[in-house]
Amino acid sequence: MLQTQKDLPFQFLTSSQPARASIILASFGSTTPTNKHVFDLDVTRDAAAPLALPPTPERYTSKPEINHIFKEEAKSPNKLISHAFMLAVLFALPGLIGLWVGLGGNLDHASKAFGASPIAHSLFFGSVVAMEVVFFLYYYSWTLFQTLPAAGVVGIVAYVSGSRALTEVQERRLAGQR
Repeated sequence: MLQTQKDLPFQFLTSSQPARASIILASFGSTTPTNKHVFDLDVTRDAAAPLALPPTPERYTSKPEINHIFKEEAKSPNKLISHAFMLAVLFALPGLIGLWVGLGGNLDHASKAFGASPIAHSLFFGSVVAMEVVFFLYYYSWTLFQTLPAAGVVGIVAYVSGSRALTEVQERRLAGQR
């Protein structure tokens, strides 16, 4: 049961004429349907109560033009910072090579490795170089959507060829040649 006028639909409160209430029973075939008027509902609005009308529904018409302000395109860092990091990498490279030699790494086994499994070792080395090229292109001109597919393909090649190359190295270690 409704307690206040705010519970009524707004159409009853804004109508100037009473609402007709009828009972309608439809029928099939040749029988005449029943349409009987039962009563009229006349709602008098309380003038002290505020009239809460719903907002008008949105119509699908042309809207005013929207002017977007896009974020400015990303730029490469300052050349001084880029050169500083490049020099840091170049000066760290001799230290890494010295550490590799100190841990027992040498290039004497490279000919044996490439002789035993030339495709796997060549593809693995090529994929490492190719990944560096992809990173270089991303830094200078490529977008992320150009870089990701290329890095994915190079990564798959590196994974497959690297596992084959490591299998060959393990076989030489187990044979006592390393």
